[in-house]
Parts: sequence; C-alpha cells; structure tokens
Amino acid sequence: MRRILLVSCLALLCASQTIAQEIENKLFGNNLEKLNEDFPVTDTLVFDFPNEGKLLLLFNHTEYELSDLEEKFSLILKKTTKFPEFQTLVYRLSEEYPQTQTEAVILDLEREYLPYMDQLELSAVIGMDFTGGEFTPVVGGRMMFNFRKFDIGASFTNKVFFPERIEGNIKVNSNWFANLEYRWDKSDPKSNTANMFGIGILVNESKSQLFTGTTAQAFYKRKLNKNMSIQVGVIATENFKTFYPTVGIRFW
Repeated sequence: MRRILLVSCLALLCASQTIAQEIENKLFGNNLEKLNEDFPVTDTLVFDFPNEGKLLLLFNHTEYELSDLEEKFSLILKKTTKFPEFQTLVYRLSEEYPQTQTEAVILDLEREYLPYMDQLELSAVIGMDFTGGEFTPVVGGRMMFNFRKFDIGASFTNKVFFPERIEGNIKVNSNWFANLEYRWDKSDPKSNTANMFGIGILVNESKSQLFTGTTAQAFYKRKLNKNMSIQVGVIATENFKTFYPTVGIRFW
C-alpha cells in the first residue's frame, strides 16, 4: 500500500531543481540559497498511496535519520486519508527554518488532509475584566460552528458591575452584550481555539450603571494554555463618544 524509497544525492540534486517550484513549503530568496549551501538536499523519502498520489520529503542526511522520519510520518499518514489523486506533494525538511521543520510539515499535512467533521460547539464564558477602572466579572454562553480551519459563532455575555453599597446592601448591575465571534489558529490545525476576534453591542433591558447611550465593544482573545486565555479590547459608549480599554482573563 505504501512504499518507502531512499534516493541518493546526485540524482536528487538534479531532480530537486526541476520540482523546486512545486515544493509546498518552499523558502524564498536568501533563505533558500543559505539552506542549499548549509544543508543541501542529499536524500528523499517517498510515500506512495493507493490513489496514485505521493508524498516526497527532501532532506539532508546530516539532519535526519531515515528511520526516524519514516516512523514520524507513518503515524500521521495512517490518519491523513484525503490526499489528492495522481499528484505528488513535495516538502523540504530542515530544522533551520520554522516552515521546514518536521513538526511544521506534519501540522501542515494534518491541516490539509486530515478528515474532519464540522460540528456545533456549546460552551460557557467565565472570566474577569478590568473595565473603565472597575473590575467586572464576566459570565455567559457561547455557540460556535466548528470548521476545519476556523470557527464562527456568537456569544451572550454579562459584564457584571458591583456599585458601592447603599446602607449595607449589595446591588448587582448587569450589562449584557450580544457578540459575533470569529476564531482561528494559524499554528495548530487540531485546535482552532487559540485566537478569537469579536464585536458586540449592549442589549440591556434595564439601565446600565457603567454605560450610557449606544454601546459597542470589540475584542481579541488569545489562548495561553488549555484552561486560560487573555482578552483585550475596547468599549465605545455614550453613542461612541467615550472609549474604555478593557483587559481580562477567560477560563476554558
């Protein structure tokens, strides 16, 4: 089903010049020239597929062991079943540049050829913001449509404000925002939760003690680890006459 061949240096150097324009993760300008000088292509690793497609890896034998490459790529190629028919995909391997590193090539193969099922995601929004000089807990819910390379959806979030106590009583002022959100990740195709951009509008039925008039927000969220993200943004209020920067954290 899958055949692995090792081709030696001189034949490959000629062949690589012929297919240089077809390399999926090609370098440009001085970077390519420097790589060819420091780590010229000496070997290839070829994977043949039942649909007459091929994956061709170009590398220098001083950087990689053939058996190690065969093991790493065989694992992912068992799962990536969407390779095009009658087409050869060519990747250059070298640890000298981010786009040619082994892990980057594997991620690119997963991004493009790993089977994926679109799905609907429902999740909670929990966090804390510093808004206009006030700490405001944030709670709410989110619905996202997950696609292969990006997610799109909406959230309904409450920026909770606790004003000063009156006669010892605590009042809670809710500030509900309806948000449209777009989420993506350029580095890891298996998880598009690392970057998010959103815009929203205040939809309170009761009077807000933080904002007046037409109020809208825009924000950017970056995932720090599995359980926490940082979010920065700006809120325009008083019919877009006053602007408050916001910064906060989100959990999950």
